[in-house]
Amino acid sequence: MDYSALREKIDSMQEEILEGIRSCVKIESVGGKPEEGAPYGRGPKEALDFALDLGKKLGFRAVNVDNRAGYIEMGEGEEMVAVLGHLDVVPAGEGWSHPPFEAEICDGFLYGRGVMDDKGPTIGAIYAMKAIRELGIPLDRRIRVIFGTNEERGCDCIRHYVKSGQELPVMGITPDAEFPMIFFEKGMTTVIGGLKNPSQGEIKVLEFSGGTAGNIVPMYGRLVLEGEHQIPEAQGVTVKYENGNTVIEAEGVSAHASVPELGVNGAVRLLKAVRPLKTGGDFQKLSDFICDKIGEETNGKTLGICFQDEETGETTVNLGLFSYTDEEMYLNLDIRYPKNGKKEDVTNHLKKALEGYGLKLLEERSVEMLYIPKDSELIQKLMAVYEEGTGDVAEPKAIGGGTYAKMFSNMAAFGPVFPGDPEVAHQPDERAEIGKLMNSIGLTAAAMAEMSKSV
Repeated sequence: MDYSALREKIDSMQEEILEGIRSCVKIESVGGKPEEGAPYGRGPKEALDFALDLGKKLGFRAVNVDNRAGYIEMGEGEEMVAVLGHLDVVPAGEGWSHPPFEAEICDGFLYGRGVMDDKGPTIGAIYAMKAIRELGIPLDRRIRVIFGTNEERGCDCIRHYVKSGQELPVMGITPDAEFPMIFFEKGMTTVIGGLKNPSQGEIKVLEFSGGTAGNIVPMYGRLVLEGEHQIPEAQGVTVKYENGNTVIEAEGVSAHASVPELGVNGAVRLLKAVRPLKTGGDFQKLSDFICDKIGEETNGKTLGICFQDEETGETTVNLGLFSYTDEEMYLNLDIRYPKNGKKEDVTNHLKKALEGYGLKLLEERSVEMLYIPKDSELIQKLMAVYEEGTGDVAEPKAIGGGTYAKMFSNMAAFGPVFPGDPEVAHQPDERAEIGKLMNSIGLTAAAMAEMSKSV
């Protein structure tokens, strides 16, 4: 295997590739209000049209799948391999020093929302097809670049692609994570527990709230109790009295739910501080459950769901959202487990644990794990491409997060972030170091060519 000529070809196309990526980044493809012919909003549809038109101009077959997804394709053969990327982006947000939708180049970096997640790598894959064709690399399988336009808001785009009867790849990659590649993504179960119309106890709860998302360790928690009450001093906890009520606030350390051990849960801090003060009622049940069954523990051992696997890690549990109102009292648990875990076991253990405290399982959602054996054709090909292209001898990774690869079987995340580089997706000043972006596109091109070889 020697793809040096292909990588050199990609490098020679840098100006053309950057022009294509910049044109796409300038499209503000944030999901929006559905319109006729634009089910996910005008921006994602415009980005899809751009990618399909670019593919046509370069001489590839292009297909629009009901304005929700699309693809371009080259080659012949019964089987097809694919690169899956998405063209929608998250909102720009605040804190940019470079305009998020102008695709500025400054000091060797390309700035803009989507340059790494996922427009840069996806548009780059179109040019990778061009490079493969111009070098005349023989293909046993067709190569397809599939475009999604709703990844940031639930992936309905590729679900529609599948449901509409489109051909499925025999293997593929998505440039939606990091190198060298991801061979395992944990199974994920979200459990929402609590009660509807909770009953007050001896001390009335006026408010209990915190958390920004289920997949984030909450930095803050807030509890307001009717009346003035003495609360013992505790680290990260402040108490004040307003209008005859007691306001308790706690501050922790935020982290992603895939690595909750790196954070400090503000809600747990708060409830442990007020535990000597018995509120009674249904809030007491919620508080006791959190303190007894979760606490500072992040692997689910006390809940009976601590699955451990040498190859793919152990369970993580994150209490991400919580609330108390007159209508509903709830907590949101983000649970991720290795390959020997089962979602049925997770759900059953949580249901039993909640019921032991007089609480109910209100809702459960699960996403299947992704596991591709290390000795599979796909993993062997991708690791060989990575080693040949970088000289780095590495191991494929198991992660707690989820990538676009879960949309298809036998697909793995491959790039675009290199080991040791910062994660800039969804951040202000999202950017790509141009040299490394070109290297990642070169690796994508080599992966496409290698996957197209039949064994």
